[in-house]
Amino acid sequence: MRPQDISSLSFVFFTVVWSVKAIADPPGAADAYVVPVDWSLFAVAAKESNDCRQAKRMLLNCARYNLAWMPGAAERIESGWREMTGRQAHDLVRPACAVSYATAVVLKAGVFAEEAVGLSQAETLARLRRLIRVTATAHDRKGWKYPWQSAFWAALLGHGGWLVWHDLDAETRRRVADVVQYEADRFLASGYSVPCRNGNGGDTKAEESAWNSMIFHVACAMMPRHPNVPRWKEVCSELMASAYAREADMGNETVLDGKPLREWLAGYNARDDGTVVNHGFVHPDYMTCVTLKLRAHSTQSLVGRPVPETTDFGATTVYRALVTRRWPSPPFKPPGGTIYVPGRAEVYYPQGTDWFAGRIVIFYVLDVYAHRLGFDRGMGGRPAEYWMRLRAGRILQRQSQHAEGNVYGPEEFTTWPGREQDSFWLVADAFLLQWLADRGALSPKGNWREGPSGR
Repeated sequence: MRPQDISSLSFVFFTVVWSVKAIADPPGAADAYVVPVDWSLFAVAAKESNDCRQAKRMLLNCARYNLAWMPGAAERIESGWREMTGRQAHDLVRPACAVSYATAVVLKAGVFAEEAVGLSQAETLARLRRLIRVTATAHDRKGWKYPWQSAFWAALLGHGGWLVWHDLDAETRRRVADVVQYEADRFLASGYSVPCRNGNGGDTKAEESAWNSMIFHVACAMMPRHPNVPRWKEVCSELMASAYAREADMGNETVLDGKPLREWLAGYNARDDGTVVNHGFVHPDYMTCVTLKLRAHSTQSLVGRPVPETTDFGATTVYRALVTRRWPSPPFKPPGGTIYVPGRAEVYYPQGTDWFAGRIVIFYVLDVYAHRLGFDRGMGGRPAEYWMRLRAGRILQRQSQHAEGNVYGPEEFTTWPGREQDSFWLVADAFLLQWLADRGALSPKGNWREGPSGR
């Protein structure tokens, strides 16, 4: 689904959820439940892989562009959020949430370099503090007037705020924690059900469930002793199980997060071959949204807790479809072949695309997950590391063509105002996963619904 195509039904549903107030806010401010990341646990000498070094270069290039963008964005949000429409928030607040998270990664993972980003560390932190503060304030318990995606944005904002928790003032902490709690609790209200396409229509719900899952694994990592953690985990596991489930999975007896898979599923979103249909056609871009749930590997690893077993479900099938599934032409667009094209960073779109055919970063991030988590093994075709390095080189080449480190030129991907901010947070995700892996700090998967919630 495209932002401009959102039906009024979505807004009506979520408005009802809010007004019913089936979930009472727990006693005490949400920030009282926050347990900051203990960064000292990661202050160990690590042999940095070349792949992580490449990701760091990309990340700092992205930072250079986006740190210059931050003050203007903060000013526009601070001065205009009360009058801002939901669509305007989509084009400004969503990018601000993305940049908040990515900048926090740059600052806390020890990779900041003044000569690379063009700012001092003190000024970078000052800009980040302001952006987080004004963006959290603008939420105003109204989901930035865009409830269809607000949990997604809040997960990024909350993740960023949590990473730099000790650097924020008390009021900003309170606002950030409240945003995360509010967005997670919305899904606990009566009337919410996990959406599924079930083979009907042209709008998969895969990416929607994947991005909604983000708020829960961020909230659970950030506030492990919050009284709603058990319920947050339940909804999160259901969303992650269903996001890229196929019809055949409706009878799957594999136990994940304490239940047979079939008991998690009320429907399915992916086709039998692992592809998804969105905007009315097979859309590779939305296949990559499986990474939105895979990022639980990073959030849970930062606090040393098990990664939900439902996190990876469907990822292998999706990746196999990208690498090995062949599309004959005709009936598909010439030249046919596989979506992943050997020797080329850009992908093949069997039925075209309504975004931008030169998108690379979204596929690079998926390649990183596939390589580091190993779900490309034994599927045939070239391994994930081949595609990851091919695309990393192309992204760096693109960035080298622009003095400010941007990925896209002024005439590219103009349909999305937040294209550079999306690139920033996605590269930050790819970097953070590899940074944790290089330190041997990736948590194993397990039934996260049992056992203690904290360290």
